[in-house]
Amino acid sequence: MIKEDYIKITNRELKEKVSKKIMIKQIENYYEIENTIENIKHNYNIGDDVFLKKGTLLHGTYKNIEGLKEIVNNGLIAGFFIGGRNSKYPCCVGVWNLQKDYLLKDYINFYSGGTIKFAGPNKQEIAVISYDDMPNILDIISFKDEYHKWNLEQTKEARFMPSLVQNNIQIGIIINGQSKEIKKLLEGDILTDKINDKDVKEFVNPKYYEYFVIDRKNKDAFFTDRESAVLFGIPSCFIEGVLVGKSYEQDKKMLKEIKKLLPKAYICNLKGKVIEV
Repeated sequence: MIKEDYIKITNRELKEKVSKKIMIKQIENYYEIENTIENIKHNYNIGDDVFLKKGTLLHGTYKNIEGLKEIVNNGLIAGFFIGGRNSKYPCCVGVWNLQKDYLLKDYINFYSGGTIKFAGPNKQEIAVISYDDMPNILDIISFKDEYHKWNLEQTKEARFMPSLVQNNIQIGIIINGQSKEIKKLLEGDILTDKINDKDVKEFVNPKYYEYFVIDRKNKDAFFTDRESAVLFGIPSCFIEGVLVGKSYEQDKKMLKEIKKLLPKAYICNLKGKVIEV
């Protein structure tokens, strides 16, 4: 589809005038940026540790190589426009938005662990336990005498990105978040308060809206405070690298196919090392 097709869908499917205006502006920004920005370049060599700056965006695709092909050819576009699977934010693309600098290997170790909630009388505490610290879970909870209950689950990143604890997702894209152009698109992040509660309503799954307007003002490690939901989409020209899971790392034909799709991007593994440039 082309820009005009997406604008037609917006005018047909969205009901509120202000919401339509916000979305159409985001679509216009997307295409203006896509037509002026060249693909991101990098300076890595094979064997280098990948360093992610604050503001780097990441996204995993459950369709793996087929999903990567769609993203490269058509951009990372919200399911509302392309008939993707239902989500809490159908008009948006979900990305992990790094809140500090990380070595990729440390970030993967962090999100391959679990999110835990400690609960006690009139108080609670939420934290992420890294993959390396998971064997110490009994020691961790033993020092929480003031709590009588705890809930532990995988982090959201571990479910939707290549991780150390599952092999279903084999492709994650690393999006450079440093340019003024990508920051312009992030003005359409509905997990911030840049769009008010009334105007954001059409962009959120109706079953979740009442919780959403409360939760986005009180972010924690479950919500999460590490996520952005960007209206319409993000052009593929911002992809600087591809993170692969263990299966794809061992598949030379697959790595060759990824490089053919993104010749200027690096490929890295779950150890945070560059394996193709």
